[in-house]
Amino acid sequence: MSKSQLDELKNKAAELDEKVKHSAQEAKLQGEKALDDLKHTAKEAKLHAEAKLDDLKHEAKAQHAEDKAALQEKADDLKAKAEAAKASAQEKFDHLKEEAGQKLDEAKQKAAELKQEASVKLDELKVHATEKFDELKKKTTETLGKFKKGD
Repeated sequence: MSKSQLDELKNKAAELDEKVKHSAQEAKLQGEKALDDLKHTAKEAKLHAEAKLDDLKHEAKAQHAEDKAALQEKADDLKAKAEAAKASAQEKFDHLKEEAGQKLDEAKQKAAELKQEASVKLDELKVHATEKFDELKKKTTETLGKFKKGD
C-alpha cells in the first residue's frame, strides 16, 4: 500500500470517526430528549393521578355528607313521627280519661237518683204499711170488740 492510499484511508477513517461521533451525539440527544419526554409524561401522569385522587376524596366527602344528611333527616322524621304519635296517644288518653270521668259522674248522679227514688219508695211503703197496719189494727180491734160484745 502506498502512502497516498494510506493517507486516503486515514482521511476516510477520520471522516467516519467524525460521522460516528455526530451520530453518537445525535443518538445521545435523542435519548436525552426521550428521557425528558418520559419524565414529563410521568410527571403529567402523577399530576393527573393526584387530581383524580383529590376528586375522589371530594366526591367521597360529598357523598358522606349527603348520606349523613339523609340519615339525619330520616332520624328527625322518625323523631317527629314518634312525638306526633306520643301526642296523639296522650290526646286519646286525655279524651278517654275525660269520658270516663263524665261517665263516672253520670253513674254517681244516677246512683244518687236511684237512692233518692228508693228512699221515696221506702217512705211510701212505710206510710202504706203503716196505713195497712192501722187498718188491720182497727179491723182487729173491731172484730175483737164484736167478739167481746157477742159474749
